[in-house]
Amino acid sequence: MSERVALGAGDGDSRWIGVRRHQAVLVIAGVGLSGDWVIGGRRSILELGAGCALMLGALIVYDGLSVAQLVVVSSRYAGRTRWTLVSATPQSPSMRLDARGEVVVQGFELRHRGRLDLNGLDDQGAAALAVAVDALAAGESTAHVSVHVASTSRGARTLLTLDGGCVAPSGWSDGDGLLLEVAGLASQNSTAWLLERWRYLRSSGHVVRVVRITDFSSAPEGRAVLERLGQSDHDVTVALHFDVVAGSKARRIVERAVHRLGSDGALTRSAGFRRTSRAERALERVGQRESLVANGRALLRLAVYVCVRAGSPDQLDGAVRDLIRSAHDAGLRCEQGLGRQAIWYCHQLPGGPGW
Repeated sequence: MSERVALGAGDGDSRWIGVRRHQAVLVIAGVGLSGDWVIGGRRSILELGAGCALMLGALIVYDGLSVAQLVVVSSRYAGRTRWTLVSATPQSPSMRLDARGEVVVQGFELRHRGRLDLNGLDDQGAAALAVAVDALAAGESTAHVSVHVASTSRGARTLLTLDGGCVAPSGWSDGDGLLLEVAGLASQNSTAWLLERWRYLRSSGHVVRVVRITDFSSAPEGRAVLERLGQSDHDVTVALHFDVVAGSKARRIVERAVHRLGSDGALTRSAGFRRTSRAERALERVGQRESLVANGRALLRLAVYVCVRAGSPDQLDGAVRDLIRSAHDAGLRCEQGLGRQAIWYCHQLPGGPGW
């Protein structure tokens, strides 16, 4: 997460000929079936209906979902259980979290010094965390790191979770209590049941909705990307999850990415077409990443979730509207996770046990 590397759209939203890959496949297949029906003498109306249905499936309807994606999400939502059990089991010095998956993590809480710190300790803490992540990248396997900033009316608290057996950088203290709080568990009761609805989750004391940040390309340069989200007046937890790719694998990934984008650019120019600014910007970002990885920096896969809690569905709707407005004002694009709330809730938990 070097400030020199500009963040853009998520890799999960990769595009082909200007549209998402699944949309391009659906349109091409639909046009092929419809064209075959016309050219082949209009043999069966079912072929034309299938072609039209495939093209219709490529249309975006709501919350960034196409018709085909909405059908898949609805089918999975209808087929899985509505109840999700979240539990925590101490395994000194680590904690095991179970929630549609299992993970063993250690939690550390940042020792805050207040909002105004003129001693430069914030920069030192960030640098120490970057060094610790770079050290994880030197290993032979992918490591998982997550940072959770929980903002309430009482103030903000920051949790760092590392894989079991890791050592926290300086400036962090034991955070098992905060880990349980971020996971929605009380210290005296390490289990909680969640009931999934289409737009939110309901627990014994509140309702929860998880929003995912999917595009950073419009965020202004020179400002903290998620600053506006942490200034909410509601009960909000911003969860940043990082997969720290092992060094040898990271070098292969960035080298292939640079080669692919560079080859696409050369082919485009040889065919007489102009490279778009978006393609040039993507190549610039990948080139920056390759240079940093070659110098020993870590390659991170990033996922950002925002968990909003409220006392009732109406209060939750208001809080989510305020959050989305703040995200849009900061140049971020977000999705509300309709029909995927239980899955996204598990993804945003410390350590990401649902991944």
